[in-house]
Amino acid sequence: MTAPWRALARGLWREHRGAMLVVGTATAALMLTEGVGLLLAVPMLRLVGVALGAGASDRVADALEAALRALGVTPTLAGVLLAVVAVVTARAALQLLLTSAQARLEAEVVGRLRQRLFAAVVQLPWARFSGERPAALAHALGPQVDDVHAALLMLLDAASLAAAVAAAATVAVVVSPVLTAVVALAGVLLVLAARALRAPGRAEGERLLEAATTLFAHVSELLGAMKMIHAHGAESRAVGTVAADTRAWSALTLHYARSRAATSFALAVLGVAMLAALIWGSVVPFGIAPGTLLLLLLVYARIVPRLSELHVLWSRISQALASFDAISGLLARCESARATADDARSGFALTDGGAAGRERNAYAAGVTPVGSGPGLELRNVTVRYPTGERPVLSRYTAYFPGGLLTAVVGPSGAGKTTLGDVLLGLLVPEAGEVLVDGVPLASIPRDAWRSRLGYLAQEPMLVHGTIRENLLFARPSATDAQLTAALAAAACDFVARLPQRIDAPVGDRGVLLSGGERQRIALARALLREPQLLVLDEATSALDAETEWRILQTVRALRGRCTVVFCSHREAVRAEADQVIEL
Repeated sequence: MTAPWRALARGLWREHRGAMLVVGTATAALMLTEGVGLLLAVPMLRLVGVALGAGASDRVADALEAALRALGVTPTLAGVLLAVVAVVTARAALQLLLTSAQARLEAEVVGRLRQRLFAAVVQLPWARFSGERPAALAHALGPQVDDVHAALLMLLDAASLAAAVAAAATVAVVVSPVLTAVVALAGVLLVLAARALRAPGRAEGERLLEAATTLFAHVSELLGAMKMIHAHGAESRAVGTVAADTRAWSALTLHYARSRAATSFALAVLGVAMLAALIWGSVVPFGIAPGTLLLLLLVYARIVPRLSELHVLWSRISQALASFDAISGLLARCESARATADDARSGFALTDGGAAGRERNAYAAGVTPVGSGPGLELRNVTVRYPTGERPVLSRYTAYFPGGLLTAVVGPSGAGKTTLGDVLLGLLVPEAGEVLVDGVPLASIPRDAWRSRLGYLAQEPMLVHGTIRENLLFARPSATDAQLTAALAAAACDFVARLPQRIDAPVGDRGVLLSGGERQRIALARALLREPQLLVLDEATSALDAETEWRILQTVRALRGRCTVVFCSHREAVRAEADQVIEL
């Protein structure tokens, strides 16, 4: 398998080539100014009276002095210092440009990754989404994407460090090949020592990611179950669960931090020992001139600490890239599942001939083929969940007349909700087919079909915001008159009594409303779509008898305009239905 950092680098180049070129150019320019700044130390040393000795150092000083004269700068101490100031100023300006370019690249990469991941999760077929852990998905979209951001920051820092090392190495080559060989040997020894110390890497990152995901998932799930926790007096158990996860995560984090710190310490001690040996070897056996020795020390001081820092940084990058690996796997699963679902509908074409083709074209174009709502038929449908051995529906056949109210009744667990999900197109049968006015549902474009649906679940979901915002979620272009009509049809009289009326907040998941009020708001949201197929799943389970009767009258008023499938165990629903199907 390709290393995660290579996959990240390829993705950066493919999707952010322009920003990468700016960053690369600025980094190369910084490397150039780094090298020039080091080389300017050579004539400066000669001008202050330090002996360079015959050889490369003296030739470098002559070449730089000639270059300064060509630029109109007198090669005096003041002139060289002026050149140093100019180089440092240019370097600071380049650093400013590089920082801005890196920030823009970071924002683009992280923003696009988070958007792409969320889009992939949202577009995941319902049957596949139900097999994922929502808290783990939230962790991927939040902290794991942040880990990728951290890895990107460290990669950019590593590139800058590598450029600085390359610049110092180039100076060493220019000044003395022997110096280069000595410094290169020191660098190789440091790298080998760093590998032997085994700083935390990808495997450790995967373990830390697993611990963090478990902690985040438990926190998220327990926050969502707070009412149940208080009702069952389980506060201490909830705290204990999170405390245990936190201890496991903290222990790993502390262990890896100590391991990296120990590696840094060992490399620092080894580096200073090598520096002492290098100075002794340069002065005693070889008698290197003072100027060359000073340059040796300057180059060594630039290269060795950065090599140590690069190794520790690479360890942290490898650890952070475990999140990129996990996100890549999640993206691949989601996009593969979406592609498979799209392929199943690829037989649809707007140019199909015959009556069935014309009806398909009508659905795709937004035209209702029949005026009274579609008639639906299930033929030998079998549905099995991934975690279940026995099918929920086995070779099931039924017909739902267009424009009429069909009540689906049966005991809990009989498959009422599953049947509704099949009609909505959320679940694809493993065998059999669903027909809409004689047209296979599998051949109707998904967006075209779902644009004509209304749905109300047994546990209605409201988003954090106001009543108005929850209604507009179903139909953003709805007018105030349409909102008012939908609320009236769903018997939402209580809205008029609220201080802020339709702009009253509902709280997180509708916690500020009662169960019955949430159901009625959710029904108003479904009716606002003016659906041609309305599926209600225990939609009156939290309502009193009078409100339930009013809701049923609203549903009955849809007769002839909308096909209604009402999954319920309530006798009132059975009494109002045009057809009753028992599971």
